[in-house]
Amino acid sequence: MKHVERFIEVDLDAIASNVVLLKKVTGKKILACVKCDAYGLGAVAVSKRIEKHIDWFGVATIDEAISLRKAGIIKPILVLAPVSTSVVNKAMDYNISLTAASIDFISKVNSASKLSIHIKIDTGMGRAGILPCELNEAIRILGKSKVKIEGIFSHLSNSENPDKTFSLKQIKIFSGTLSVIPAQSKIITHIANSGGIVNVPESVESFSMVRTGLLLYGVYPTLFLRVFKKISGLRYALKGVAKIILVRDVPAGTAISYGGTYVCSKDTRIAIAGIGYGDGLDRALSNNFFMKYNDKLFPVRGRICMDQTILEIDQSVDEGSKIVFLDQELSVEDMAGICRTVPQEILTRFGVPRLKKVYIGKRN
Repeated sequence: MKHVERFIEVDLDAIASNVVLLKKVTGKKILACVKCDAYGLGAVAVSKRIEKHIDWFGVATIDEAISLRKAGIIKPILVLAPVSTSVVNKAMDYNISLTAASIDFISKVNSASKLSIHIKIDTGMGRAGILPCELNEAIRILGKSKVKIEGIFSHLSNSENPDKTFSLKQIKIFSGTLSVIPAQSKIITHIANSGGIVNVPESVESFSMVRTGLLLYGVYPTLFLRVFKKISGLRYALKGVAKIILVRDVPAGTAISYGGTYVCSKDTRIAIAGIGYGDGLDRALSNNFFMKYNDKLFPVRGRICMDQTILEIDQSVDEGSKIVFLDQELSVEDMAGICRTVPQEILTRFGVPRLKKVYIGKRN
């Protein structure tokens, strides 16, 4: 990585270790959510490493699923989002399971004899899914079709909230729908996401599978859960590194970066790190975050630029030094809290091609 100015190191062994741990902790089948190129971290590399440990993969689109198949992935794949009927033939050709999220979809595909589906129930997310009152009609249609019902699932909308009231309401509704499903003991049931696994054990206990994306990397849905609901042994699998491309001394009174939002109160040594919001480093971290060199934290000064970030440093940092902008201490959860967003968005922003992904550990 001599000539790469910025990259995220992805520890594949840590990810595999986390999957094994989550399977032990939950006692359930695991669906690894690798949509959006595994949240920008590389779906093929991640999926190949963990395939032998997981039961299912989850993606957002048929194209994502086909990409995994073409890369050699053979474990079951579920397209979690609703799709049009135009992709049904592709799904059957590549042995990909689809989400049935409406009566209309079920009616249109009921003659597809090689199609496997998971019925999605809207228990309160309000995004996609068959309403509980529509399920009897869905089952009636499917009872006359050749489509294979592999699973039934729902999605928790507020699982990271310390107040579990709404999540428990969703679980109750979902549980009530299962009595309608024929031969339900053979059907996969799932509602727990990462927040559910950590914060809502009721979303795990009575069902056969859990879904997770963030926890694969040792990342939690919120900083609160990381601090108060931490899973012992879960490993942080990510490290972001940037190169210092310039070091200079500036006098007291120097305004730093666009808008002069930081003014040096004294003579100051600054460094330019070769990473910016064009690489996914959120501009809201301006004047609100740190980077690390030899375990010492240095503050971000002024506004983060498209390609560069300015730091206040000391004499230990030289041009060419590698500085850490992401790890367990400078975490995705911390960034999300400062930026008032979710860790998933922070990670997917880092998915830009210019920010290289470097894989360490065993590669399958």
